[in-house]
Amino acid sequence: MHILIGDPRDPLCLGVQSLLERRNYPTRMIPNPLAQPWRFAWRLDNEQSASQLAWEDEPPLLDEHIAGVLVRSPGWIDPAGWQPDDLAYMQTEMRAALLAWLWSLECPVVNRYPSAIWYQPRVPLLSWHRLLRSCGLPTMETLVTNVEQEARRFGGRPAQKGVAGAVYGPLTSDARYLVSAEEDWSGLAAMQRYAPVCLTYPHGAAQSACVVGDQVVWEGEPSPELVALGPALCSFAAAAGLAFVELALASTSGGFSVIDVEPYPHFERFGEAAQQQIVEGIVDLLTSEGGSQS
Repeated sequence: MHILIGDPRDPLCLGVQSLLERRNYPTRMIPNPLAQPWRFAWRLDNEQSASQLAWEDEPPLLDEHIAGVLVRSPGWIDPAGWQPDDLAYMQTEMRAALLAWLWSLECPVVNRYPSAIWYQPRVPLLSWHRLLRSCGLPTMETLVTNVEQEARRFGGRPAQKGVAGAVYGPLTSDARYLVSAEEDWSGLAAMQRYAPVCLTYPHGAAQSACVVGDQVVWEGEPSPELVALGPALCSFAAAAGLAFVELALASTSGGFSVIDVEPYPHFERFGEAAQQQIVEGIVDLLTSEGGSQS
């Protein structure tokens, strides 16, 4: 049995389930295996780990019955009837147990997330820079500073190349703001009195790519320069411990750079042809004899 952990409406889960079943692999889509109506039991000691999942009157699903797992969600608890503090506590406890269980399974798991990503799905791009560069992927020049003069000097540099200003991006969100007019710099300086700001340079249109195992699926036709980055993208995914990850690249004054890393890929960003490739790649990972343990 293959288990798909995610929203039953998720088009990726639906596509993977459909293809698995067409290939005669039984599947079960489960939003949260640790929450009702599923009954979960896990017994472990120094010598063994054994779990079982039960649903309604069906026979329990034991560890050895699970052929592969696709993880699209860290689990969800219906907030109805919960006090906010109690809900936050139970959500944290449930996610900790689910993560530990996923790491106990011997079958292929896509993705078997590291704890840092499991508990903070939206990781700042800066935290990926070192790993990206070590794998041969270019990153954008970035400045983090609370010094107004340093920020203005950074924003003034590309003006000679026809690019006005800089881009301010909070480290806690995907929002981006062009800083070019005097009122923009004054507002930025006001923020710098309380905390450093993160600045980069403007870039061209983004092109998304999904790494699925050892293949790269592009949205749209990639340029030869982007295609040449394929091995580096696969190296990054392997080093990050992610069998399925999305990256966005864009043209900058210094060439193409990675501008985003998404450990929970947005399947809907890709066209029909790319989506089909992604689905087939994930099914191959789940059903391959060697399996992917990422």
